[in-house]
Amino acid sequence: MSVSTFGDVQILWKSDGSIKEVKYQSQPLLDSVTQRLNPIQLHQNGSVTLTPELDRLIIDLLNTLSSIVLGNDKRKIFFADAIFGHLYPIFNPPNPKMQSEFWKAVLKIVWGWEDGHEQVHKGTPYYFMGESFLALGDVPSAYISFFNALEEDKRNFPIIPKPLKDAPVYMTTSLVDNPINTLYPTVVIPLRAYLQKFITNYNSSTASAMTLPQVDKKLLQDVNKEDIKRFFVANFHEIYHLSSLNATRLINNDYSKLKIIDTLFNLGLIIDQLLEKKFLTGAQKNSKNMANAIYNLALNLGWTTVTVDKNPSNMLDKINPDPRKGSPDQILPALLNGTATYNGKRMDVKMSSAILAHHLRNYGGHHLEGNNIFISRYPEVLNMMMNAFFLTIESL
Repeated sequence: MSVSTFGDVQILWKSDGSIKEVKYQSQPLLDSVTQRLNPIQLHQNGSVTLTPELDRLIIDLLNTLSSIVLGNDKRKIFFADAIFGHLYPIFNPPNPKMQSEFWKAVLKIVWGWEDGHEQVHKGTPYYFMGESFLALGDVPSAYISFFNALEEDKRNFPIIPKPLKDAPVYMTTSLVDNPINTLYPTVVIPLRAYLQKFITNYNSSTASAMTLPQVDKKLLQDVNKEDIKRFFVANFHEIYHLSSLNATRLINNDYSKLKIIDTLFNLGLIIDQLLEKKFLTGAQKNSKNMANAIYNLALNLGWTTVTVDKNPSNMLDKINPDPRKGSPDQILPALLNGTATYNGKRMDVKMSSAILAHHLRNYGGHHLEGNNIFISRYPEVLNMMMNAFFLTIESL
């Protein structure tokens, strides 16, 4: 162990460069922070202003970080984690709005200091901010925060060194089945259970044997699909978050129709990209489209052959109703009812699901129009879209 003193700040280091204790003006840092937390000013617009004493403490700690000898990057990262770990505010009663605004105020100070000094490892405050946004039910803002935390961890973890997969934010955004993550009970468990419901539906409707560990292996824990998987988790979390509203009459409005087509388009884009990685990696740029991806999936699964259909257009020409023509209100009923045909024969659930995904991905990319079927048959449409997702996972 060793001790470093920088003005009012004293740091007790462990032999591995991590921190045993930090003191500020001879007091434990947590006590010093607690004394300076109140009164935080809450403004009418919802923002907060920290006390001048807390502002000064944060600047002193950042200046201390800058005083750590150049080349001791590992110590700088551990000290940054100690700073933000000790800043965590405890509001009684709990107030996630105040917490999210608190972290905005802290980060505003840090960003300003960085402009004239050096970058600080900010994975911890971004993660805490994401937690507070989730507690507010603001899923998009939570994932913006989580993705910022990931960027910080990717930049800094090689220096520690610590595996990125051990970071709480990585485990959260990859739905890793590991209880050491603080968001495991509130995010990972419910989302994995919700995903399992769709898997169960897929297996019962298609006579498949898909498992959640297969989704883990082929997507959620695949280091070659980091962007795709996190985009999936963020969108799937929002689907889960809105599920309780969309199961009621609150879904009966024009905005919900538009929001649903946006959500389904995103799922279609994920399916598109996964199929492209599988079947079109070496294809020319103008051949990398969903029609070609679905065509290659059809060839792979034996739905057609190059003798029967020489190209995607030949195959799609034989599908009735044609997924390239018409709106979801016109196309989806036949797919959902099992009456859609390919080459004069009814398509099974798997092929119908793939065609539904193709239709909604292309329609959502070119139309901002509500369709009544998204309201009247939302659970069926979502289930079939998830069927297309699992079908894609199976093909990987």
